[in-house]
Amino acid sequence: MNVKTNLELEAKEYRQKKKKPLPKIKPLTSRRYLAGQALAGILASGRGAGRMSEVKREAYDWADYMLEDDD
Repeated sequence: MNVKTNLELEAKEYRQKKKKPLPKIKPLTSRRYLAGQALAGILASGRGAGRMSEVKREAYDWADYMLEDDD
C-alpha cells in the first residue's frame, strides 16, 4: 500500500468514528412558528436580555395569544 491510500483509509475510518446520529426533528407546528416569530421580535427590540427561560415563555405566550380564536 502506498502512503496516499493508507492516509485515505485512515481518514475514512476517522470520519466513521466521528459521525453522530442525527437528532430527532420536531415538526414545525403553527405554535412553534409563531413563537419563533415572536422571539425574533423580542430579541430585535432588545427586551431579550433577561433569562432565556423567561424570554422563551414570553415568546410562547405571544404565540398562544396569536392562536386564540376571535369568535
